[in-house]
Amino acid sequence: MDNVYSVYKCRVLRTYDLTDEEKLFLFRFEDSVIAEKWGFIPGQFVQLTLPGVGEVPISICSSPMRKGFFELCIKTAGRVTQKIHEMKPGDIAGVRGPYGNGFPVQKFEEKDLLLIGCGIGMAPLRSVFMYAVDNRWKFGNITVINSARTGNKLLFRKELEAMRDMAEAENIRIIQTVTRDPDWPGWVGRAQEHIRHANTNPKNSYVCVCGPPQVYHEIFEKLIEGGYNPRNIYVTLERRMKCGVGKCGHCIAGSSTFLKYICIDGPVFGYYDIISVSGLI
Repeated sequence: MDNVYSVYKCRVLRTYDLTDEEKLFLFRFEDSVIAEKWGFIPGQFVQLTLPGVGEVPISICSSPMRKGFFELCIKTAGRVTQKIHEMKPGDIAGVRGPYGNGFPVQKFEEKDLLLIGCGIGMAPLRSVFMYAVDNRWKFGNITVINSARTGNKLLFRKELEAMRDMAEAENIRIIQTVTRDPDWPGWVGRAQEHIRHANTNPKNSYVCVCGPPQVYHEIFEKLIEGGYNPRNIYVTLERRMKCGVGKCGHCIAGSSTFLKYICIDGPVFGYYDIISVSGLI
């Protein structure tokens, strides 16, 4: 980016209801030059702007291999996101970014990959997953654990179900699990309870986790009990970000001598950053 505050015009091409709270938006850049050169790393986010309304930071959930387009999964959580949900195909929005650190996906190559998404946390992990699928020959076995309270709250449920046959042939295991749905015909229980069902070799794996902070400690405990290397565990955080470029200080965590900005030092952090910086989770 030549200017971190540059805003690019994007047109909504398609919207799709994922749940009663989350929608998937497909955007295309209006400027063909921007469309060609714009890129991102899975785990990075953008600031989505509606003129006269406001802007919000949103993780990108599509693959960076697909140039000119990107997808955002947006949950209604306030005035701005409610207005975004009212957008229709053909409408225009502004986008700044991409910002922040992404997952070190090149480091993941030739290793197994375990993705653990809880609730809305599946959105940024979808970008990692789609990148790995687009570059399937570069990765070992892959497991995705997608969890929610009920079946109708599982993000990308139908998309992942549709991949079932391909996934089996490609050594990809997809575990979609719920905790409070007596009618759900599939996996039941919290995400961490299914780490033992992953097809990944703990000694040869990288792990990406995203979900509500209160679940992280138990997930870490299960991963380490299972033999996964803490140095190979990465977490993405989305909370408290506002300006996206480290100016407003809204997302600062840590102590006076050791501060982290979630928007510029993250939103992707390694395990040891997470457990050593107070206030990150």
